[in-house]
Amino acid sequence: MKKIAITGVIGSGKSAVSSILEKYGKYVIYTDKINKSLLCDANYIAKLAKIFPKAVKDGTVNKSLIRRQILHNNAKRLALNELSHKEIKQRVEKIIDNFNGEEIFCEIPLIVESGMTEYFDEIWCVVSDRHIRIQRIMFRDDVSSCDASRIIDLQKTEEQLIEMANVVIENNGNLKELEEKVKKILADNLTNKADKQKLYVMA
Repeated sequence: MKKIAITGVIGSGKSAVSSILEKYGKYVIYTDKINKSLLCDANYIAKLAKIFPKAVKDGTVNKSLIRRQILHNNAKRLALNELSHKEIKQRVEKIIDNFNGEEIFCEIPLIVESGMTEYFDEIWCVVSDRHIRIQRIMFRDDVSSCDASRIIDLQKTEEQLIEMANVVIENNGNLKELEEKVKKILADNLTNKADKQKLYVMA
């Protein structure tokens, strides 16, 4: 079984690629969904309250307050990452261990921070221009351009992710163009090639 990671910096379009893969019958694990499910886990929430005491009240997590705090407090951001990555990693591995298909995809934004770069057989990196990512983040999260830029700057750069990737997918256009690129990758069937060469799908 091949384990394939879909990664990229925030706003690059990882979820769009994952949705296209699902359209073509591929199984995709979404670590963002796993992360959201943790907010229903009482044990996890209790640990979260120790890091963000003002953001947890009566077992309810104020995600907006946490987001604002980690933008300006590096120690809290690192503490949150350490907590969440460990929990997410365990759940991803459990899902994959119980999967019987030939290949499985996992959308994982912070693949380096999670310590899972060596866990996957292939890494596909989605890339797009910074100004496009800023617009996407502003629209999706209802934040200012300044906060969107700050969020981008807190993550790994595209160059770091491109360096470790087997497949690089440019996503500066529309969904139809992106789907054609994903179809090309599936048709090329990179995961069955022995030489592991890097495949750029840019135009």
